[in-house]
Amino acid sequence: MKKIIKISVPIIVILVLSFFLFEPIIIHNFGKEKLEDFRHLQLNTNHSEQIKKQADSLLLSEFNKLKTPALSASIGKNNTIIWSNTIGYADVDNQILADSLTTFRIGSTSKALTSIGLGVLIQNKKLKTHSLVKDFVPYASPILSELTVQQLASHTSGIRNYGTCYCFPIWEYYNTHEYESIEESISVFNDDELLFEPSTNFSYSSYNYTLLSAMMEEASEKKFLPFMQEKVFRPLSMNQTKADRKNQNMDNTAKFYEVENGEIKESYEVNNSVKWAGGGFLSTPNDLIKLGNAVLNYGILDSLTTAKLFEPVKLNSGEINSQNYGMGWRNDTDKNIRIDGRDVNIIHHGGVAMGSTAMLILLPEYDLTVAVTMNRNASTKETKNVFFSLPHKLASLFVNSNK
Repeated sequence: MKKIIKISVPIIVILVLSFFLFEPIIIHNFGKEKLEDFRHLQLNTNHSEQIKKQADSLLLSEFNKLKTPALSASIGKNNTIIWSNTIGYADVDNQILADSLTTFRIGSTSKALTSIGLGVLIQNKKLKTHSLVKDFVPYASPILSELTVQQLASHTSGIRNYGTCYCFPIWEYYNTHEYESIEESISVFNDDELLFEPSTNFSYSSYNYTLLSAMMEEASEKKFLPFMQEKVFRPLSMNQTKADRKNQNMDNTAKFYEVENGEIKESYEVNNSVKWAGGGFLSTPNDLIKLGNAVLNYGILDSLTTAKLFEPVKLNSGEINSQNYGMGWRNDTDKNIRIDGRDVNIIHHGGVAMGSTAMLILLPEYDLTVAVTMNRNASTKETKNVFFSLPHKLASLFVNSNK
């Protein structure tokens, strides 16, 4: 009997520890249900104007391809929302339909929002692009202390991204811990080595924005989330935009889903407090349009500050970084917007979050902004292609219609 107990105890300990370490993967593979056919669902609004009817048809067509519970999109021009529509379920089990007030996780599109807050501080001379971490964040490690605002905002710092690490939690992507402060969040990577010498390469990392938000707190003399509310969201009437956090009113927030191989389940419950600035906001397409409209019409930042945010950052070699990344925005051209194939400048940022996907694009030449969100993961190449091409297709409709 003693021998059995002696053998059993280590086995039980190993099993319990294995479940603890690999809980996200274990849970992810259970509880899936057959994906419902959503093709019977109708758009919230049926527009009468021809160009808007075309946008409605495009949204409906892509919704059926994406097999997402809900899909929402908006377009802005001349500082107004000129088209908006939504289709599908915010909550599949309870068959609650999504509408224009339904909030979605916007993932890394949060960086574009944070960059506008950063722009406010730069414009008010509270921060400079070459400001050093050590002058604002006394608890940063010696390595992190020498980084600049620009290096953090452009992902040229060398800070690693979240993922699997030799740390706790081992699966950072599935982090459920509630971080009480940005200082606690920074402790996750504060002692890590950099991936490369700053400004010699590009490596995308949401932790850059966690550290950047600490600098913003000190410079503004306000906590990061209240600062964003006071200086960005409230002035732009982005009334639905907020941090994705527990213990708050989530009545208008969609449920988030993993869809794969014809099956669906609610996504693993995560806590985004470790990366509010880089991937932790909830928003709606309408709110994202309000931000885009304000940026293009210099309603919150002047033209000089806006240009600083948009301009792709160069490495020490003199070459532009590999993603044409500025400070919170990618800056590219697209030949597929115009019928004649001429290059169109696109300022944009997408986001892939747990059970949700978002995209915001700005077309400065046309004073046009497009935002799209859905409450499912972009788990396959096909899904990503359909979703991330949708805002470009919507933009093309309105650019070529001259409306």
